[in-house]
Amino acid sequence: MTLTGRTRALLYASSVDTRRRDYDGASSPSRVAAQLAALNVEWTRVTQTVPYYRRLVAGGQLPASFASLEEFATRVPVTTRADVQSGLAERTSTGRSPDFRRMTGGSTSEPVQLPAWSSENVFTRADTWWARSWYGITPASRLYLLWGHSHLLGTGTMGWVRARRMELSDLLLGYHRQSAYDMRPEKLVEAADALIRFRPDYVIGYSVALARFAAVNEGRRQALRALGLKAVVGAAEAFPTPESAERLGDLFGCPVGMEYGSVETGLIAHTEPGSDYRVFWRSYLVEAERRGAVWRLAVTSLYPRCFPLIRYDIGDEVTLAEGSADTVIGLTRIARVAGRCNDYVSLNDGTVLHSEVFTHAVRPCRDVKAYQIVQGGGAVRVDYLADAPLSEEAAAAIRERLRRVHPSLAAIPLSRVDDLRRTIAGKTRMVITA
Repeated sequence: MTLTGRTRALLYASSVDTRRRDYDGASSPSRVAAQLAALNVEWTRVTQTVPYYRRLVAGGQLPASFASLEEFATRVPVTTRADVQSGLAERTSTGRSPDFRRMTGGSTSEPVQLPAWSSENVFTRADTWWARSWYGITPASRLYLLWGHSHLLGTGTMGWVRARRMELSDLLLGYHRQSAYDMRPEKLVEAADALIRFRPDYVIGYSVALARFAAVNEGRRQALRALGLKAVVGAAEAFPTPESAERLGDLFGCPVGMEYGSVETGLIAHTEPGSDYRVFWRSYLVEAERRGAVWRLAVTSLYPRCFPLIRYDIGDEVTLAEGSADTVIGLTRIARVAGRCNDYVSLNDGTVLHSEVFTHAVRPCRDVKAYQIVQGGGAVRVDYLADAPLSEEAAAAIRERLRRVHPSLAAIPLSRVDDLRRTIAGKTRMVITA
């Protein structure tokens, strides 16, 4: 562990202990009362500073406060990603200027840049470290990340500065980042070599990349088990098969956990060792509505945000415990997250790229409303939706970010289309084969 890591563990200890006490022993009635109180406090703030909701309350379409969680869920409309894209300014707080932007993309392939305050991360980090403490992990623990290197895709002076800043931060915190973009077997062998040299306390990675890592490195079981990891945690997407977590646990000889959340929301829930997902209900009011065999989620933030989440349709479907009601307001447990498994793209030289490569390359371009990677016959292109064709400068920036991952992508076609291809169920996959 590093000095910075130890210092951070001491600084965070009090807030993590407080968060643990906040959750432990809370009965159902006290949980509902706490969420309703937090909701009304946040709703007052939202209706004073967010133009869209201020107008609805002033016009009598919505109340100034809610008598129950059910009233809130019944009267307030769901916020969709299309609503966010078309009404971003009107749904953003005018209280103070944003400190940064959350750039989304992921499995939905619909980029959105949400304004945010640094204080949002301060509020929610207690949830993160409380969840990791279930596995014996602290802020002082050494972390190996099998992750996307979006900080290395920036261009110009600021791109260089951000990359160096991230490298310095990782050094001080005791983190090692290994690229999950290229998932060829030889690259995943290199990833195992780096992991063994670094000797971390725990691993976090894209779930698909971790599953492929396990398949490639089965012969390294002894060396990997000798590391004595506290946990391997999948993130950003679901594991590709039900057996993926078991395979990872066998390879490393440690518990395998899962984070659940999104760029827009932050961490909403985390698995407990050997159990299901525990929802951070003091930070989020999560609603679930049955859609056949699964439930669809809507998320409301219960803490100050520059862009408040108000019944936000996160686009995910989950499985709840057997016997759950058709509608749940104030979800505390999730059995399984359905789908959310990103695809990979195969290039004609045999390179296998995680689809997040394209997310990180396309999402900084605000003109792109949605996109799709089309592969077939050894060729790859990006289809996109936009009000007008991309400028030469915007297209060049996307290609330059992709070129840094693989040279053949320097000339990738970028095609503006009227609509993206959908599955029979009406869903838009990020990667399709033509």
